[in-house]
Amino acid sequence: MILGDETLEDLTDIAKTIIEKLYGTQARTLFEYIVSNGYIAEEKIANTLELRSNEARRILQKLSDEAIIVPDKLRLENEVLHIWRLNKPAIKTFVLNRLKKAKEKLEVLLKAEMENVIYECSVCKRRFLLDEAYMYDFQCPHDKGILVEFDNPTSHDSIKSILKKLDALIAKIERMRSA
Repeated sequence: MILGDETLEDLTDIAKTIIEKLYGTQARTLFEYIVSNGYIAEEKIANTLELRSNEARRILQKLSDEAIIVPDKLRLENEVLHIWRLNKPAIKTFVLNRLKKAKEKLEVLLKAEMENVIYECSVCKRRFLLDEAYMYDFQCPHDKGILVEFDNPTSHDSIKSILKKLDALIAKIERMRSA
């Protein structure tokens, strides 16, 4: 199904990446199975995907909380299967919400880096605000490395570049018709 410049397939590809980053590779595998087969029967997950049923239920619940899958029942000749179906209209909303959250976090990070003096550990590269650096006596609490003032305009530029790409992607997805 064509949705403007993008397809539902493109949105599900983005959703797969987001799901993997949020919930792990098993969640991505489970989601990919649902996308390619239309549904998954709860009773058959262990055999189909070699995934422990309690782990699968945990993942299914998280995906259900995101509203990208919905529970249903499938009646066969002699049994009723409890299945999970893809909620296609919700994929666009899920992707947009997650991209907007990522954008907000990057904006906060950029603002903090531009407005505050940042110190970085010379060993582990963790970063600290000026108050934290004073509190730790300019010594990293994790590995005792020296905290050195950090001002990296390339970091600012790369964050700005990522924000610009996110803005373009969000705008493109928002222009799509709903699935």
